[in-house]
Amino acid sequence: MNGQTDELDRDLIVAHARFPGAYVLILRGTADMFTAEDLDVDFAAATMTGLRLVVDLGALEHGDETLLNLLLDAHRARGVELVGPLAPGFRRRLDTAGIADWFTVRPTLTCALDH
Repeated sequence: MNGQTDELDRDLIVAHARFPGAYVLILRGTADMFTAEDLDVDFAAATMTGLRLVVDLGALEHGDETLLNLLLDAHRARGVELVGPLAPGFRRRLDTAGIADWFTVRPTLTCALDH
């Protein structure tokens, strides 16, 4: 197998859900420059609702700078809460960037919606 196989196996699933007082984006799989081409549209639609933004990353296997930048933009625009647990690599990315404490990470979606 060649090195391109990894890129072909990557997949990102994004689900949208509206709750009273919150808009939720649920990300599953890999969010990187190869899979997240429309993720900016998803984030823009979520922030335009005017509702509190909750991003569920509990099933995210990998997120790169593409996702990190979208989360930062959402944080600056309206604030954002995350649902974990965060993948170790993505947690490390937040720590390395020095912004881990900018985000509240809730253990479950129910906890995030109750706040």
